[in-house]
Amino acid sequence: MDENKQFQKDEDVAPVVLKIFEMYSSGSIMAEIIRYLNNQQIKTSQGNEFNKNSINRILKNKRYIGIYTYNGTETPDALPRIVPEILFYEVKKMIEKKKKAPARAKASVDYILTTKLFCGHCRAAMTGVSGTSKDGTAHHYYQCVANRRDKSCTKKSVKKELIENLVVNETRALLTDENIDKIARDTVELCEREKNTDTLKLLQKRIRENEKAVGNLIKALADGRVVDIIYNEIEKKQAERKDLDEQLTLETVKHPQITVEQVKFFMEQFQRGDINEIKYRQALVDTFIDRIYLYDDKMTILYNAQDSHSDVVDLDEIQENPENVRLGSKWWRRRESNPRPKTFI
Repeated sequence: MDENKQFQKDEDVAPVVLKIFEMYSSGSIMAEIIRYLNNQQIKTSQGNEFNKNSINRILKNKRYIGIYTYNGTETPDALPRIVPEILFYEVKKMIEKKKKAPARAKASVDYILTTKLFCGHCRAAMTGVSGTSKDGTAHHYYQCVANRRDKSCTKKSVKKELIENLVVNETRALLTDENIDKIARDTVELCEREKNTDTLKLLQKRIRENEKAVGNLIKALADGRVVDIIYNEIEKKQAERKDLDEQLTLETVKHPQITVEQVKFFMEQFQRGDINEIKYRQALVDTFIDRIYLYDDKMTILYNAQDSHSDVVDLDEIQENPENVRLGSKWWRRRESNPRPKTFI
């Protein structure tokens, strides 16, 4: 390695790498990490979507704890550290443990609220954990990361099935015919407003100026002024117009035209979806929910909409009597503001 070569931390890459390590150490499975990164439109260094292999390479790469490797020789503190050593080796230990685990213990469980569920007490993420009772029955929960790591938070774990059913019910209840109609109209109105970007306005202004300039040049040509010079200027303006038109097209396709009917059709697919089907449940959460704050006695769901949320109260009573919670039941008390969407598509 060149002793004079300086390595700099990539400020865009570093937070992503650290997030991957934190999610894995908190119990997130590969599929959940990949879904999070791809939903955030974060790409690999080659510009591709993340997959299991790319995540594995990151989790095993010692460069993130400052170790430079060349021809099998490791040089500590040769690179900027992105990940704390204790976190790196904790993840390494978890990976090795999973390799040794029997196949039946590796069965993946979908925690659909990963990256959406947060502790109401300390605001830390709540991630999926599992355990096995003496009779061999597997149990799945969401646990506060701070509580799991050092017990600095007193938030109790909550059963996976119970909390997911409550969230799915609340979100599905948002999809009334009246709300769908309002969401569709507000979404189209918002898209129309967003189409008029500063870049688009500037391009349209430059096109008008170009048209005016060409008109003046043609008029000068008709008046018998220096023909060669005017022809050259007209050619320049035509080339400029072609470039402006291309830029305008690129800017326009960033904000495609949608109709109320298209949005309503999209929303109605969620309204008719199978509430017990895992892919539907995951899509419902990913599309409509921004984040969820879970307290001991209530849960607040913040939707991807302006001033739109649901409060599920009496949560302590629900957890004491989980047999009363069924998909489609609405016996708990709730408060919900009118949904006013930013956009759902």
